[in-house]
Amino acid sequence: MFKKNYLKFFSIFLVILILIQFSYHQNLLDFYNLNFNFHDLKYSGSYLFLNNENIYEIYLDDPSSKKILGSQYPNYSVTSIYFHLPLGFFSFDFAILIWRIFSIFLLAHIYLIISDHNLKIPNKDFAIFAAMIFLILSKPFHTLINTGNFSIVCLWAYIFFFIGKKNNIFISLFISSIKYSFAPILFFYSLYKKNFFQIFLVILITILALVHFSYRFDFDLMKLIITPLHVGSTSTASGFLDFQTLLGNHPKNIFLRYSLIIITSLISLYLVLKYTQRNQLFDLSVVSILTILFYKHLYYDTSFLLPVLIYSFQVEIKKRYILNTIIFYYWFISYLNFFEFLRYWKSFMLFNNILLISCLVILILNNIKSNNRNEKYN
Repeated sequence: MFKKNYLKFFSIFLVILILIQFSYHQNLLDFYNLNFNFHDLKYSGSYLFLNNENIYEIYLDDPSSKKILGSQYPNYSVTSIYFHLPLGFFSFDFAILIWRIFSIFLLAHIYLIISDHNLKIPNKDFAIFAAMIFLILSKPFHTLINTGNFSIVCLWAYIFFFIGKKNNIFISLFISSIKYSFAPILFFYSLYKKNFFQIFLVILITILALVHFSYRFDFDLMKLIITPLHVGSTSTASGFLDFQTLLGNHPKNIFLRYSLIIITSLISLYLVLKYTQRNQLFDLSVVSILTILFYKHLYYDTSFLLPVLIYSFQVEIKKRYILNTIIFYYWFISYLNFFEFLRYWKSFMLFNNILLISCLVILILNNIKSNNRNEKYN
């Protein structure tokens, strides 16, 4: 009976997901009037690579070069070019189709991973179905799938890391390392869990990619490491609620500013890990929250609150209502056209920031109060 319900819910989810993707690809329906046309898909770098052209050099010479489509700026690690390399063999229109199909598989796999996890909640199949439907109807998700943004892959990698099998850690770490803003918290968590070999492999492959790219284009190795940060600082819009955006250019010293963000975020994670009894879903929720809380992320990265939404089914009803209301606000209300005039106000960002901190506090307090009911996750 339970398997029958699971298959029914999963089938309905998959049909809705495919219809959403198909409707956008065929311009049949646009729920949020997005029309972004995949401007974030990292296609240009890989296409240029296959044609023996260095996208980093092109951008540094002319940031508005027409060789770089949309806003496909090289603000990710050089490993992004190798990850997206298969797309470079095709036309951009066909690459879009491939990415849409790829994202369907990622979301379907996320559903399967979560369903296979022991959530210890009543009506588990319906709860997962409701959470996943809630996600794919949200504006952040629709923005992700219509810009071709890499965050959809990072969301899968985070869930794969915590709820998948242990031998999946390397894959998840490698994917997360491609987009710098997703790496610090997850890598520190991996150090805390003593995943030293997996971290070593990621660093080794990244170094090999850097050396290969540097040799191929005779491009300075240190410049290759730093350029994505420079490009990101000059080309990326303001974040939605993160401390990095709220700090702005303060302190003036860039090294001090980034050190302050990194050190504070890692201390916060350590304190949560040290003083709570935990499980995989709790840890995933905390790492997701801290990642989008501290490092610059645009609105669509609030999709990373999916684990928090699912975890909310493990807390008492009053706290669940608060968590769900905040997530509903992020996913359906905060980016309405009505808020256009104050979208980049620091006060609005601070308000959003406080709401996210509230989610984190609720999770921590619930975990502390439930020590006798939660199994310790080491």
